[in-house]
Amino acid sequence: MKNSRGKNTVGPWARQKLDGLEAYLDAYTTALSKQNFDLYYIDAFAGSGKSRLRGYSDDNDPTNSPFLDEAFAASEAEFIEGSPRRALGLSRPFKKYFFFDADPIRAQILATVGKEYPGREFVVEIGDGNQLIRSLLPRIDSPAARGIAFLDPYGQHLHWHTIEALAATKRFEVIINFPLGMAINRLITKSGDIPVNWRRDLDACFGSNDWERLVYDETPTLFGNTERQKAENAGKRLLEYYVGRLKRIFGHAATPSLVRNTRGTPIYYMLWAGPHPLGHKIADHILRLGERIASSRRKT
Repeated sequence: MKNSRGKNTVGPWARQKLDGLEAYLDAYTTALSKQNFDLYYIDAFAGSGKSRLRGYSDDNDPTNSPFLDEAFAASEAEFIEGSPRRALGLSRPFKKYFFFDADPIRAQILATVGKEYPGREFVVEIGDGNQLIRSLLPRIDSPAARGIAFLDPYGQHLHWHTIEALAATKRFEVIINFPLGMAINRLITKSGDIPVNWRRDLDACFGSNDWERLVYDETPTLFGNTERQKAENAGKRLLEYYVGRLKRIFGHAATPSLVRNTRGTPIYYMLWAGPHPLGHKIADHILRLGERIASSRRKT
């Protein structure tokens, strides 16, 4: 998740998703380098291009200490290149890049980052990534167009209708960070008493209210009626439902790759979907590799 007002901080687990993204983008542009396609890259929740890496706890963050000079603390902080830099830095670049972010400060920073990569054609736009994608797709609709949309939302703010619009092109693949543990599961209360705004976000995320029948079970009581309870495997049900729908609209969906935080708690899944079996094969390999690398790091 990216912070507001230009401040980007991420946990160390962000390496897994960004390394996986970069590996797939490199494989994708390499595979299509000899084809006569116009390749497009869309980053719908792009951030500012670089993030400060948090430690195990904000208490260990040197920039939070009142006894350290700010300049020294900043020099000691570790930074990680975000998705825009990973995409712009490819040896075989896309024809054009589209970076979207709702925060004007992040977008302003990102516009300057792009200048570090001469020869790359890119556009930075401020606004809701869902709306901007649906506005963009008709403008790049041509038989020669191919592309990837990286969808790393701020919580549950990626809409299913946006994914449907990308699938309908038959030319775009998607890489999605599905925030099941970080955001979605937290909105689904045990009792089923869900605030209106949370319910609205969940309906937009899944494209309908079908998610509700998946996550709640009706349990008989001693009084002859039933009591609604959140299912113990609610997260598993939602993941299978979401991935199944991706497969139906795109044609192919890779096996999800679980990303955990430093305490081993599941926070989100990396998902891939697209119209071609070769992309499916490559994505499956890369996502499995990322999970193994993360596991080995936790043991060391």
